[in-house]
Amino acid sequence: MKIRQVSIRNFRNLRKVDISPMKTTVIIGENNAGKSNLFYALRLLLDPQAERLRLDLSEDDINDNARAEGETYFSVTVEFGDLQKHQDVEACFKERIDMDGDETFITIKGKYEPDDNGIYIWKSLVLSPQGRSNNPIPISRRMSRAIPLYFLDAVRDAARDTRATGRGLLSRLLDNANYTDVQDDVQEYLRAANNALNKGREISSLARGLTNELTSLVPGGQSDIVIAVADEDVSHLARNFRLNIRRRPEFPQYDISRHGTGLQDLTLIAMFRHAVASEEKGKPILAIEEPGAHLHPHAQRRLFKDLAEIDSPVLLTTHSPAIVKFADPSSLILLRSEARNETTAYQLDSKEIGDDDLKDLAQLMRNGRAEMFFARSIIIIEGQSELIVLPHFAKILGCDLDRDGISLVQANGNNYAFILRACQKNQFSIPAIVTYDADALNYNNTLLKEAKRANLIDEATYQSCSKNTQSVFSDRKHVLDNIGWIGAINCFEEEVCRAGYLDIVIQAIEDADPEHQSHSRALDKYLHKNSLNRDEEGISSFISNTKRNNLKIPVARAVANAVRNVGQVPYCYARAIRQAIMVSMDGIPVDEYFERRACEAGYLNVILEMIKLENADAAFEQFLNTEKVKKETIGVVRFLTESQTGKGLRNKVKNAIADAVEVTGCEEYAKSIRQSDPSYISHG
Repeated sequence: MKIRQVSIRNFRNLRKVDISPMKTTVIIGENNAGKSNLFYALRLLLDPQAERLRLDLSEDDINDNARAEGETYFSVTVEFGDLQKHQDVEACFKERIDMDGDETFITIKGKYEPDDNGIYIWKSLVLSPQGRSNNPIPISRRMSRAIPLYFLDAVRDAARDTRATGRGLLSRLLDNANYTDVQDDVQEYLRAANNALNKGREISSLARGLTNELTSLVPGGQSDIVIAVADEDVSHLARNFRLNIRRRPEFPQYDISRHGTGLQDLTLIAMFRHAVASEEKGKPILAIEEPGAHLHPHAQRRLFKDLAEIDSPVLLTTHSPAIVKFADPSSLILLRSEARNETTAYQLDSKEIGDDDLKDLAQLMRNGRAEMFFARSIIIIEGQSELIVLPHFAKILGCDLDRDGISLVQANGNNYAFILRACQKNQFSIPAIVTYDADALNYNNTLLKEAKRANLIDEATYQSCSKNTQSVFSDRKHVLDNIGWIGAINCFEEEVCRAGYLDIVIQAIEDADPEHQSHSRALDKYLHKNSLNRDEEGISSFISNTKRNNLKIPVARAVANAVRNVGQVPYCYARAIRQAIMVSMDGIPVDEYFERRACEAGYLNVILEMIKLENADAAFEQFLNTEKVKKETIGVVRFLTESQTGKGLRNKVKNAIADAVEVTGCEEYAKSIRQSDPSYISHG
C-alpha cells in the first residue's frame, strides 16, 4: 500500500498543502514551519486515538487568513493506492474503490465545519469514486483498523507509549496475542509470589496492622489486606504487562522507562516493525517526529535504513542532515513559512527532474552536503578556499550565515546545474547565488554550459560564446552577469590579494615549508621565469598555474585568520553574502528596526560611510563616548534613533541602503525600500 496524495486545507498554518508521499517520506523545514501540524492533521483522520484528539478541536484550528476570507472549515484528504496488492484492505472499502489503470485506490476525507445549527463537528468519510453518484459514507471501525496511523512524537514517553491498555501500539499487539495456554501457570506463579512476599516478617506485620485498622472501620469486619506483587485476577492479567529490556543475556532486565532515550526510541520502532510484519487485517502507517534525535550518528544512519526497509508507508520529520543524507531526494518534502500564518510545501517534480539529476543530488547528500536542503538560501562556491574564508568575511560584514540559514555549497569541477534545477521555484524554491572564478572564461565554455543545463540561457546564447574569438572572455562574462552570477577577478587568490591580503598570502607561502624554504625559492624562480612581480597577479598565478595547489588550503586558512585584523572583504564575496542574506530575509522591512536589520544584512559599513559623507563623524564619536557603546551595530542603531544628528540622517541612510541593495542584484528589494513610508523615522 502507498499514500498517493495528501491534501490539507485551512488547518492552522497549512492553508493549502498538497504532497505526494513516497514509501519513506522525509519532511524537513525550520521550527514552526508546520511539520507537527501536518502530522496532527493526519492523526485526526487516521490515528486510533483520533476521537480523543478531536475533542480538543476548535475554531482556532482554522487558518486565520481563511477565516478572514469567510472559509469556516478545515479538511484533510488522503488517497491510498496500490490496494490491489492488499486484498484484505481493499475488501474493507468495497464499492468505494476507484481505479487508476491497474491500480486501485480510495480517498478518505475528514472535515471540520459547522453543522446546520452552527455547531462545529468533525466528519470522516470515504469518498465515492469519480463518476459515481453514490454518496460518501462514514468510515467504519473496520475501515479504520485497516489503515491505522501510529504516531511517535518528538517528546516520547516510553511508559505511555508501551502501556498494555488503551489504544497504544503495545495494547494492539497484545490484543492479537493469545496467552490462554499459559495463563493458568502465570496465575499460579503470581499466587506463589504473593504468598512468598507475605511470609516476610515485616511485610506480614505491615499487612496485619493495616488489616486490623481497616477491620475496625468496615461494617462486619470482613476486610483483609494483602500486599501483592501483582493482581492474580486472570481478567486483569494483561493490564500488568510491561516491556522489560536487558542489554545483554547476562544483564538484569529493567522496565523500558529505566533505559536511555535512544534505546527507548529503537524499541518503539521495533514494536512498529513487528506490527507491520505480523498484521493480517490491515496496513499500518508510521508517523515519527525526530527519529534518532537521541542517537549517535552511526545509530541514526542505521535507524533510517531500518525505517526505509519497513514494508509500509513511513513519514518522518527531522532536523538532522545525518538522517537526510541517506534519503531519496524525491522523498524530501520541504515546508517553508512564506506568508503570515501560511506554509508552502515543496517537493521535487519527477517530470522536471530527471534520473541523472536525482543521482547527482543523492551523491551530493551522501557527501555530507544535505544541509543545503535546510537552507533559506545557498551560495555556490568554487572550492575549499572559499568554504574556509567566506564565514569570516560574513562575520566582519556583520552577518551570521547560520543565523540567517545560509549554506555554502562547494561545486565539484563546476558541475552544479543539477543543484540549480533542484533549487528553482517550481522545485525546492531555494534561492541560489553562484560565484565563480573568471579565469575559467578564458579557456572553455564550461560555466555557460552549466547555465544552459540549468535552463538559465538558451542554446543560441550558449553557441554564440563557444568559439574562441578575441572577445570571448567579455562575451561570456556579459552572459553570466546578465543571469546574476558573481565572478571573482580571475581566481580566489588574486581577489583576496587585491583586497589587502597580499602580504598574508606571501607569508603563508613561505610558512608552508619554513625549514627548507622550497616554496619561497620556487616562487622567486617562477616569477622571474614568467616576468612577473610579487604582486596580486604574480602570486595568484604561482598558486594556480603550478603544481602547488597544495598551497591553496594553507593560504585560505592564513587569510581567514587575518580577516579580523585586515578588515576587508573582496567586492564579489561581499556582494554574494549580502545577496544571499537579502533573499533569505525576503528583503528588509522599513520600520523601527530597519537599521538593525540592515547592519545584520551586511550594510554596516554603508551606514558608517554615509555618516562620514554627511560630516557627522564628530557627533557620532561623541555619542559613542558619552553612551559608552562600540562602533558596531548597537552603537550605529542607537546613534540613528536616539541622537538628533542621527535622526536627521535616517532617510539618507535608507536611500543609501537601497542603493547598496540594488548593487547586489536585488532590484525589487531596493525598490521596496525606496518606496517605503518614511514615517518609520518618527519611531526612533
